[in-house]
Amino acid sequence: PKRACAPEMKYRPEIDGLRALAVVPVIFYHAGYPAFSGGFVGVDVFFVISGYLITTIIADQIAAGQFSLWTFYERRARRILPVLLTVIVTAMPFAWFWLMPRDLESFTESVLAVLTFTSNVYFLAETGYFETAADLQPLLHTWSLAVEEQFYIFFPLLLLLIWNRSPALVLSVLLVASLALAEWMLDRSPAASFFLLPTRAWELLIGALAALYLRRSPGPAIEPQLADALSGLGIALIVFAILAYDEATRFPGLSAIPPTLGTVLVVLFARKGGVVCSLLSLRPLVWIGLISYGAYLWHQPIFALFQHRFGSLAFASHTIALIGLSFGLAFVSYHLVEQPFRTGRSVKALLWSLAGGATLTIGVGAAIYVQADDHPQNVPSYKWAVQNASPELLRYVERRDVFLPCAGPTDDLGVQECPFGDPAAARDLVVWGDSLALALLSGVDEVARQTGKGGVVFLANGCPPVPGLANAGMPTCRGDTHDDVLDRILAREGVSDVVITGNLAGAMSADTVSIDGAAPSFGAVRGKLADAITQLQARGSRVHILEQGPVFSEDVSSFALQNLRRGHAETLTLSREDFDMMVNQVQALSDLPDVYIDVAPFFCNETECPSVDAAGQIVIYDTNHVTRAYSAKLARFLFERAGL
Repeated sequence: PKRACAPEMKYRPEIDGLRALAVVPVIFYHAGYPAFSGGFVGVDVFFVISGYLITTIIADQIAAGQFSLWTFYERRARRILPVLLTVIVTAMPFAWFWLMPRDLESFTESVLAVLTFTSNVYFLAETGYFETAADLQPLLHTWSLAVEEQFYIFFPLLLLLIWNRSPALVLSVLLVASLALAEWMLDRSPAASFFLLPTRAWELLIGALAALYLRRSPGPAIEPQLADALSGLGIALIVFAILAYDEATRFPGLSAIPPTLGTVLVVLFARKGGVVCSLLSLRPLVWIGLISYGAYLWHQPIFALFQHRFGSLAFASHTIALIGLSFGLAFVSYHLVEQPFRTGRSVKALLWSLAGGATLTIGVGAAIYVQADDHPQNVPSYKWAVQNASPELLRYVERRDVFLPCAGPTDDLGVQECPFGDPAAARDLVVWGDSLALALLSGVDEVARQTGKGGVVFLANGCPPVPGLANAGMPTCRGDTHDDVLDRILAREGVSDVVITGNLAGAMSADTVSIDGAAPSFGAVRGKLADAITQLQARGSRVHILEQGPVFSEDVSSFALQNLRRGHAETLTLSREDFDMMVNQVQALSDLPDVYIDVAPFFCNETECPSVDAAGQIVIYDTNHVTRAYSAKLARFLFERAGL
């Protein structure tokens, strides 16, 4: 029987072909091509390849008694840092001229995180509730580099420690533990499961185990037809994940097994002369694989910065050119940066070059940050916006004075309690909700003062107002958060009306949400709200459910500014059909014994729900929160419909 491709650390062109199969879907996914809805799994393919290649090198050197940590880290530095610094330094002037101050601050903070290989932790913390959309972060993709480099800080030391103590067994135990942790974390913090090393380590370890296996055996002694079938199955598993997965897929965890297992099958069973090995060894695929690291690094800054300057509409019509630019720069940087630094510089020259590049990058980044934070009037994009955009638009882009702050402290359950309305009036009106209630607060406060009413708002950002609901994406949104709110409302004397408003559509279907520890559903939400309404009505309170408004695909104010910079006046709209589909299940709550307030007449006409009204006034400032001006209009609508 013939064996799989060579176990020694010889060049395997099919591995470069596999890299091409990883990087192209990632780039096409970020470009927004629907056919590549699961292209993000290309990163998982990279993790397995990296684990295989690096472990092969380390294991061979340990076995020969030649392993050196210094040499290992020197090789990693030669491989990773020169092109990474080149990409960051190249992106900086474009960021300076094209980003608004708030985004510029975030960019420079991310630069420091990238250079310290902590960008996975940074983006986990910073791509939060009111932050810029993740795909507009120029360095977001570097989270995967951070995971790898964190892994390689510990892995060589671990392998040295266990080399004579059944390394395959130890790594297998760690793999299972990491995979189990990843699956467990998906129900508690999906973002942490996605970004952090402990929940991603198993993907590198599966490649490491493949390397250890091939060192002991030149490859499974199986018939060529079976080897071809298994390696073909590996390709099929990767392609399946690329085509079938999307952002709604519960990922990583067990869902990451198909692409990672598929990669291992190719590594183990692709044989010289076999179909898969021959296919992946085709020159175009090998060429893409050779420049794949550069292509991965270049594409995200190019995509994100272009959208900041020219908007998503222009991006959608220029994706082919931008992809071509990404690969073109990858080709140039491969020959002018990657190869010379990997083979042609002494260690001393390498250290001086990298230290100088990092110092320059940090220094320029710090100077840009100071300007963006302390002197935003000096930032080119801000200067342009002041001269050309309306004060209202600029205010919403910058998130200045977009809602009335709730001054009350946030308790351990993530709840804020704040008074509103006429200070002299009885506080008999209660508003209960999430950030949608916060956006409504300024309007409710204004209208309540005008009508001589007073009240209290209970807010839990990122936490739809359903008792028993927990949101893994918001650590403070626990299963008892809204149970506590309900108890506090019931304990109040003289509550005449309770208005419930929030992201109830998300409460019924979001992947990060659970109700009493179970998956969310219409039945669960309805049951919880019906019980809460019954208790409130028993205390003599009327209850009103204010339907949520439209949710737009992009940040409305940023979209408007980007198009204004291009001399266009396009605004975002949501079709009435899409809005009705979004709130379809929420509207079914109208059978509860309360006043259900349909907001479609407020936000929509017969065909669409505009983000900017006929007078040019912005309705929603981000994706789903009403502006301060429209908060007052929505509050008047609420008071009229609820009879407040």
